[in-house]
Formats: sequence, C-alpha cells, structure tokens
Amino acid sequence: MLRVAIIDDRPLSRAGLHAMLQAVTPETRRRLRPSVVAESKRAHVATVVSAARPKLLLSGDPSGRASMTVLDAVTRLPSPPAVLVIAERLTEADARSLLIQGAAGVLLLRSAPQHLTWALPAVAEGSRALSPEIADAIVPGCPTPVRSRHGARERLARLSAREREVLALLSDGLSNRAIAQALYISPDTVKDHVRTLCTKLRADNRIHAARIAWQAESAG
Repeated sequence: MLRVAIIDDRPLSRAGLHAMLQAVTPETRRRLRPSVVAESKRAHVATVVSAARPKLLLSGDPSGRASMTVLDAVTRLPSPPAVLVIAERLTEADARSLLIQGAAGVLLLRSAPQHLTWALPAVAEGSRALSPEIADAIVPGCPTPVRSRHGARERLARLSAREREVLALLSDGLSNRAIAQALYISPDTVKDHVRTLCTKLRADNRIHAARIAWQAESAG
C-alpha cells in the first residue's frame, strides 16, 4: 500500500487533491493501492510524517514556493518520504529550486489529473516526475555542459575521491540527507562537498554538476 499524506494550508485544495488521487486509473490503484493516511497544513508536516509514516507527500501549492518549506522540513527527518508538488503556477526558477531541494516530482495543477496516473508509480519507484510543460521549460534552459567527454573528464579529475562519491550519488538524484546516510557523514558535510565540487567543476548548481558527470561517461 502506498501511504500518502496530503499537505496544503487550504482545506478546499486538500479535498481537491484527495479527489484527484481517488480518480487515478483502476490499474494504478490495483498496483499501488494509494491510501490517504493524513492531511495537514504545512506547519505540521514534520509531526504528520513522524506519526503517520507516509511514503509520499502530495504538496498542494499556489506557486511552488511554499513547498520548499515542506521539503526543508522533510529532508531533516531520518526517513523522509518522497514529495510530489502540485502547483497552480510555477516559474522555471522555482521548478529548478524544488528539484534541487529534493522534490520527487512537480506537476502543474491544470494537467495533474491526466499525469498523476503515471507520476505516482514513477515517484513510488524512485524516479522523477515532471509535467511535460515543466520539462519542456527546464530541459532547454539547463546550463550547457562542457562540449566534450575529454573536457568533462578533465574537470572530474580535479575532484577528491570523496567528492566523486558525493557526485555519483547526487547524479542518482539523492538528496543531501540520503547522501549523508549512504556515506555515514553529516548533511552539513555533504553540503560542503557539494559546494566544493560545484566550484571545481565550474558548475552553476547540482543539476549542472550531474550533467558534467553524465557527459564524462557518455560517448562522443
């Protein structure tokens, strides 16, 4: 059973997300058996996660920015659930920020009902889920990586062994908290490593760093 908590400060929006979850296809319901185990305002998200132990948070949000506080609170917990943000409107910058902070997915409310059927299994299995409108906006605007595999490898050669380990896990989409748990170090140490490796790689952010790592391993 996929245990879901609905997080939104507005009761009507929580009801709408609940109805949306119930409306997914019968096949998805049979496969995941989604069940709403809690509903809450954002201020109480940490308490709700600790008490109800959901595997997924559906975070309703007018602009996406309020969900950043949800992500900040959740990633501090020992076993954080995945967070799927459903925003009424969203800028490119805010979409990137949500992903960098560890959101498992970002959907726009106007198209979420038609995408939730595939987004739920994707997030439940550890993948990222983006509305096509968001993906179309973000992918072309991502920082341009170095132009050759050789150049990418030259940048990676500047990293220490530990920074390479952090980069590998970062490239797999792990949050700082998850990286810290995997490497038995503190989240603050992970933040320091991410900051240093981005500087050495001349990467604008962790997504850019992951692209450089990918290009170092790709053909060409």
